[in-house]
Amino acid sequence: MSQSYIGAPVTRREDVRFLTGKATFVDDVELPHMLHAAVLRSSHAHARILGIDTAAALEIPGVVAVFTFQDIVNTVDPRPIPMRRGSFSGLERFLQYPLAGDKVRYVGDPVAVAVAESRYVAEDALDAIEVTY
Repeated sequence: MSQSYIGAPVTRREDVRFLTGKATFVDDVELPHMLHAAVLRSSHAHARILGIDTAAALEIPGVVAVFTFQDIVNTVDPRPIPMRRGSFSGLERFLQYPLAGDKVRYVGDPVAVAVAESRYVAEDALDAIEVTY
């Protein structure tokens, strides 16, 4: 190896765009008929989901859909995501679905997704979803 980059200063080429306000961020992109999604996450570290009521969220003008595990398992057959790489003695590798099914396992575990015509409406829809733990 002729040169080590570890610990060496690196000239950043993107700084000028950010400092002058000319950078484009993902939130700046708008496409025709674009929808926005917001994810409702668990506030419980470990709990059983007894029920999810999305009716009030679906009545909000601009909300296109609200998805829970039960919605996606019946339509798209989601594949679980491996959450641990490698093998550790006494710890089994476990699989986790994109949305929590019958229980949440950590604070921030995705429980539902609201899809709406704007980001703000999608976030408002999250407040209208009632999860019973």
